[in-house]
Amino acid sequence: MSQVDQLVSELSTQFRGEAGGTAGGLESLARSFLEAKLAALSNNSSSTDQQEAHKKRLLIDIIDASIVDQVGLATSTAVLQELVCLVDRPEHGLSMSAQQEVLLHLLSKIQQRQMAYDGVITGTRKALAKSLAAEEKWDEAARQLQNIRFEQSQGAPNIDSVFPVYIWTTQLFLQAENLEQAVISLNRAAAHIMQVSDVEQIMQYRFIQARVLSLTHKYIEAAIIYNNIFQTNTKDAAGQLEVLGQAINCAVLAAASPQKMRVLSGLHREKLAPTLPSFGLMEKMVLKRLIKPTELEQFSQQLEKHQRELVAGGKTTVLGSAVREHNVFVLSALYTSIRFENLGRLLGIDTEEAELVCARMIAEGRMKGRIDQIAGIITFEGAREVKEVSAAISMKRQAAVQPPPMHFRETVHTRWDGRIGNLCQSIEDAVDMLIERQPVYARTLFRRVA
Repeated sequence: MSQVDQLVSELSTQFRGEAGGTAGGLESLARSFLEAKLAALSNNSSSTDQQEAHKKRLLIDIIDASIVDQVGLATSTAVLQELVCLVDRPEHGLSMSAQQEVLLHLLSKIQQRQMAYDGVITGTRKALAKSLAAEEKWDEAARQLQNIRFEQSQGAPNIDSVFPVYIWTTQLFLQAENLEQAVISLNRAAAHIMQVSDVEQIMQYRFIQARVLSLTHKYIEAAIIYNNIFQTNTKDAAGQLEVLGQAINCAVLAAASPQKMRVLSGLHREKLAPTLPSFGLMEKMVLKRLIKPTELEQFSQQLEKHQRELVAGGKTTVLGSAVREHNVFVLSALYTSIRFENLGRLLGIDTEEAELVCARMIAEGRMKGRIDQIAGIITFEGAREVKEVSAAISMKRQAAVQPPPMHFRETVHTRWDGRIGNLCQSIEDAVDMLIERQPVYARTLFRRVA
């Protein structure tokens, strides 16, 4: 009689009385059966390698014996579930390769019987993923988790067991640098995020989501999520500082836009921001000051590998492109118009590249201006507005120092002079502030009044 036949006989005999019993009773009996079999092999005088080979052979034979028709489905399921749990225990002395061989053999025998062995298949793939990840076979481990078919499970899948698997799969694909599959796994998790109530799982999802957005160069979206995490995670001070740093880095790397300035302004106001090495460059962006190449180099040293990738045909980095657009914004406030030759010299790039940067920013609605390609000149509409506003402010300040007309003093009672004068001055100050902070709205308002 072969060992498989002998095991079939033992399983049929020992589990006969428990076949209709509770699941807990079957699991306990299955665990005792497996541990007794493995302990018997450990007591012999064979070498370690021989013992491992014998244990591996025994476990494979138990798998083969458990799935024959003579052994009931309840018994088979209980034995196989316990076998998966016992395989990776260090006291049983199985190497990673031996564990994987046993688990892969189990999968090959039952994966076509999803309905019957649903829980066993899921547990086996998780155990395989754990073993493969321990050997840094990230992609293989992720594939095992990806192949778990929750939608084919009996009944509705439990979100508490489904969601962590999607997150784990995404993490493994990220470690394998397989961004395409990581995005797919993250999207599967996103479909269930509204049903998740566990705070730690939600936070873990947000971290991974921000990471994926950063890797796909969607920096403004990543910065917003990192900032939300920073505002939420108030218990871990060290973690807060790291998340804030990530938020600042992503916001700086984002393409120039009003949304970017809003995000940067919010981050600039955080109390912890000045303690970070990235604060200096961020502050220059918020205050709309020109950024020098040396400052660019210092900031780039703290960026991750993917954040230092070349863009624009290998001519610059993501940071270089973001800073270049920022400097264009700064110069647009200083000049009414400028030749691309001079603009390129100020930006440290050639004439054609300077024109291309401006054209892209105007086309995407991130800057107002007109380009005269024949003359090689760009006219900044924002600069003209700034000059008009400055002129209006100067006129009002000049008028404020002039004494009021004589008829005003003669017609108003002396005791009201101070009060009315203060009221008028407050109105003038409010108008000046409106012109300074909201020039476009102020001009529109004054036109309506006129």
